[in-house]
Amino acid sequence: MKLSMITLHACFWAAAICLVVQVPFVQARMVTQIVPTLTVTEEYTDNYFQTGSDTFEEWTTSYELGFSVGFLNKRSKIYLEYNPEYTDYKNLNERDSLVYQNASLSAAYQVTKHTSATADITYDGHDGNNTGDSWEHSASASVDSQLTKTVKTFLAYDYSNSYDQQLRTGDYKEHQTQNASGGIHKAFGAKDNIGANFSYGADNYQNSDADEYESYGPSAFLTYWFTQMDGIKTNLEYTYKKFDTLAGKDETIAGDIRYIRQITKHLDGYLKYRHYISRGEGGDHIIYHPSVGVDWDTTEDYISRGEDGDHVIYHPSVGIDWDITEDSGVSIGVGILFNDWDNNNEDSKELFWDLDVYKVFNFSPKGSLYITGSSSYEESDDEAASLGFNISYEAGCYLSYMLAKRISSHLFASYQLQQFKERVDRQDYTADIGGGLAWNPLKWLQVSTDATHTNFKTDDASREDYEENTISLFVRFIPERPIRPDKVLSRISLEKAIFD
Repeated sequence: MKLSMITLHACFWAAAICLVVQVPFVQARMVTQIVPTLTVTEEYTDNYFQTGSDTFEEWTTSYELGFSVGFLNKRSKIYLEYNPEYTDYKNLNERDSLVYQNASLSAAYQVTKHTSATADITYDGHDGNNTGDSWEHSASASVDSQLTKTVKTFLAYDYSNSYDQQLRTGDYKEHQTQNASGGIHKAFGAKDNIGANFSYGADNYQNSDADEYESYGPSAFLTYWFTQMDGIKTNLEYTYKKFDTLAGKDETIAGDIRYIRQITKHLDGYLKYRHYISRGEGGDHIIYHPSVGVDWDTTEDYISRGEDGDHVIYHPSVGIDWDITEDSGVSIGVGILFNDWDNNNEDSKELFWDLDVYKVFNFSPKGSLYITGSSSYEESDDEAASLGFNISYEAGCYLSYMLAKRISSHLFASYQLQQFKERVDRQDYTADIGGGLAWNPLKWLQVSTDATHTNFKTDDASREDYEENTISLFVRFIPERPIRPDKVLSRISLEKAIFD
């Protein structure tokens, strides 16, 4: 340990005083609460650097003294956190350092009766100068407005400055990402709607990198039911992506039309055809993708830009759509991608599964099962833009269950597949499985443990296959549960937990 005895005593007495301090009161209809916490975390990994050979074991002990302040009234919700943290490494003593400063802000505000705004800011004080350490500073904001009974708009912005592992090479690098989007949607019938969206994205590395890019793209959609049981849905989108270090660009135009047949109130079947055209620097790539399905709707740098030519995809498919709520549902389809390459790549056809799944099954008051899944194909993946056209799948589940009054448990599993087919012939597989227990022996004491097994495989020569097992033990002293109103396992938070 590198902390002096004076510092340790100061932390101890600060924690002891804070544990008896809580200030809930009501002033001008505002509920305010200050909640201090003290968390001690012990973590073990058998492959700290995630390598296939010469694995390195490491034990770390972290001490975090946290303070959270919540403000809640009828129109606004604000939650502030400050969590200074010290981590002690058993073997990598050179990584022991001063206390890291971590802070976050979450806010939601009902601007008017029909307009709401949210904002989140997170500062991670961890130093990223050592390979294997990850950190991220992030900020996001959004505004949703119901302009009229049938017209709504949205604006959203996300920023991230992070030091993390690069998908393409496995190296740890610092980079900044920005994503902005907006749109307007209009309903003109019970199930009919039309809308237009626009998006902007950029990824800039601290040091020049082949995966840097800037992109923008408009899109539009229309859903129209010409009878009570029959309808169509169509989408059209354009994307322009410019690569800063490669003096190259990608342009894609994609559109699809779907015939929908209602089977039950919440279950539809569909036949769909999607046409995809990509034009890279000096050539195009087109994909023809016919498909049929049913929708269950519940609401070393690589700097070559590839061969000259176009890529077209013809994509027919068939599927089902199970519609439950606006933000949850199950859409599953199957089709064929007919790839037509206007370069040295051979034309091909392959099976493709259309997936867009998010559903929560509350099978008892004690337990819930979350499932999620998605698939896509695009000209360049945002995490490895320089690798070109790729197909990706991901699926996962999360089970939570109360074993006893004060004991809860969870299990999860996830699988990810990425296939790069244009400029390299590469496939990456990542599988995770894990679980944990949480015990509240006292109102102010929480004890939890988690274990995770990760298996990564790739056929790319620049990266290694590896397996990693991690075990963590958390002990937290907290006087009462914070009033933070947004602690819900949403789709975004679920996928971040099981895929990242």
